[in-house]
Order: sequence, then C-alpha cells, then structure tokens
Amino acid sequence: MARRIERRPARFRKKTGRRPGRRNSRGAVLDAARARFARRGYDATTIRAVAADAGVDPSLVMQFYGSKDGLFSAVLQQQSAIPEKMLAIMAGPRAGLGERFTRTYLELWEDPITGDALRSLVRAAIGSQRASSLLQDYATGALSRSKVPSANRVGLVLAASHLLGTAVARYVVGVPLLAAVPLEQLVRRLAPAIDRYLKAVE
Repeated sequence: MARRIERRPARFRKKTGRRPGRRNSRGAVLDAARARFARRGYDATTIRAVAADAGVDPSLVMQFYGSKDGLFSAVLQQQSAIPEKMLAIMAGPRAGLGERFTRTYLELWEDPITGDALRSLVRAAIGSQRASSLLQDYATGALSRSKVPSANRVGLVLAASHLLGTAVARYVVGVPLLAAVPLEQLVRRLAPAIDRYLKAVE
C-alpha cells in the first residue's frame, strides 16, 4: 500500500531563503548603521551586526551598499544637508558672518536629529583611519563643490576645525564646564575668533 503524504497548509510551511526587502529596508539599514557606528565605531561595526539591528538579511545590506565602506559613505550622504547649510551661510552679508556661522553650526549639534547624526559620524571616525579617510574625502568633496575660491578655503577650514573641536568637547566628550555654558554665551565667546578666520574667505 502506497504511503500517504500529508501536505501541510501553506501557512504552516517553513519559509526558506532570504527575507524579502521591505520598501523601508534602506532607511532601516541606514538608521541601524548610524546607531551602530556611534556605539561601536567603524572598525568594530560589521555588516552582519547592522543587518541584525535592521531586521534584514546581510546579503540585502551588501546588495544595497556593496561593502562597509559603501554603507558608511551612504550614512555620510544622508547628512549632505549639513555642509550645504554651512556653506550657504557664506553667501550672506559679511557683517555678522562669524556669529551666524557659529550659531548655525552649534544649533546643528543642539538639534536632536542632526546632533545625533553628527555624534555618530564623529564617534565612528575616532580611532579608525579608514573612517577618518572616508569622512575627509566627503568633506573635501563638499568643499570643492562650493563657491568658495580655492585660495580662500584655509580660513573656512580653520573656522570649521575650531568649531568641531568645541563641539566634540561639549557634545561628544561632555566636558562638564563647557557643557554647562548656555548656547548664546558660547556663540558670543566663539564668534570673534570664527569671524577672524572667515575674513580671508571673501
């Protein structure tokens, strides 16, 4: 007598193969990557860990971004509005430029969304030569696409470097004395130095 094969209803059958990507999978992967880079840094972050955080298969992350370098670059590109906003300040009137530049930059760090993204990028780059190189390439590309003449870019880079050091101490390291200074007071203290840097950017 032939053995009877019982077929299970489709809803009970075990699914195999890669989990299909959802329409919002790219966003979930980028959010997971940004958070993972912030917590663990670039070197300790893996594609597999990011995929697990995002709830997708690692092969889907590779399909989207190709490599960890590609994933980090995508996180950088996600924040492209940040350098564009800072460069747009340069197009305004010369009077009060240092104060506007300083306030706009620090407000980006104060904002919950952009501040989280900036902290993530800085923490990822600290201690990782590869991430630092990618971040440098991105910043150089943004500057080269700007309307600031090549001969006048040193002042802009000095201003940005000065503010970055302040931001790292205040928002990343959390130096108590600096973290306690009210934003407007901090702007007033920093603006004269930033204005001197930017005098060459004309």
